[in-house]
This record gives sequence, C-alpha cells and structure tokens, in this order.
Amino acid sequence: MRETDVLIVGGSAAGLTAAITARRHYPYVSITLVRRESQAVVPCGIPYLFGTLGSCDKNLMSDEPLERNRVDLLVDEVTAINGTGKTATTADGELIRWRKLVLATGSRPIVPPIAGVDLPGVYTVQKDVGYL
Repeated sequence: MRETDVLIVGGSAAGLTAAITARRHYPYVSITLVRRESQAVVPCGIPYLFGTLGSCDKNLMSDEPLERNRVDLLVDEVTAINGTGKTATTADGELIRWRKLVLATGSRPIVPPIAGVDLPGVYTVQKDVGYL
C-alpha cells in the first residue's frame, strides 16, 4: 500500500496547480498526483485557434514542475475512492492511503450538435494526447 499526505486525482491544469500550491503551503508533506496519461495536454484551445503552436507536440505540459516541487507522479487511473477509510484504488490495483484528497479531474469539452461538425476541416478541441 502506498501512503501519502495529499493525494491529487487528475494531472492537468487543476491538478498541477493544486500540487504546487500544496507544496508552497506545506513544504514537508508527501504529495502524490495520479493521472491517466503519461503526458498531459495543455487544456486550452486558444493556441490552436491562432496557430501559435507550430505543432501539436508543443501542446504537452512538462513534468518538470512536479519534479521541482517533489510531487510523486503515478500514471494510472483512480477507479474507487473510500472516503471513510481514506483510500483510493487504481486500475492497476494499487491501494493509496491519503490524509487529504483533491479531486482535480477537470472537464470534457462539449461538441454542440451543429450540422457539419463532423465534416473534414472542422476541428474540435479535445483534451487528450491521442487526439493530437
């Protein structure tokens, strides 16, 4: 069983911000961040709209802030949370005991039901590395 003072579920903008904020205010606690993807996508479509990225691979967030702030990264998916027992279970079967829990799972962009949204040359903003 893994034990951590702060467990953060979700590794995009909210999870990263929560981890850095926790470290700033609690410099000596253990912090574990769990995210499904080995790389996280920058959760903003504006660079795509204005063509400022140059390529999709530049839309990935670096793990350097996690490393610099001594945050343990676990690439897995939390599939169950036991609030009474203060444990979380991952898809790989790992049990994590926590003192504080942050759910930072984000959101899913909605594609409105507009005629032609599925045509070639029409793009939606997806927050998924596989879509890049």
